[in-house]
Amino acid sequence: MVRVLEYLEVVGDREKFYRCLKCGSVLGSAKVDYKNFALKRTVPISKAQPASLASYAMKNNTFVMREYYCPNCAVMFEVDMVQKNEPQIHSIEVKL
Repeated sequence: MVRVLEYLEVVGDREKFYRCLKCGSVLGSAKVDYKNFALKRTVPISKAQPASLASYAMKNNTFVMREYYCPNCAVMFEVDMVQKNEPQIHSIEVKL
């Protein structure tokens, strides 16, 4: 067992899988990005900005936050702040 995020670990002997540390749910094979198995939510960057910057972020509408959650218990795994049209960031690579 190897912890890769606060609520995400990799388990298994021969085959490696991502598993939620909060509920124990297996997400999928560690051969691919865990984000492919997670629930995803895209929200405006203004959600995380102080009020003084929120109007600028909303006006330009260039950046978003992508939130990734366990599909079973909805604990949050990770948040990426990216340009709106940027592809998904592959943030974890497991050496198998």
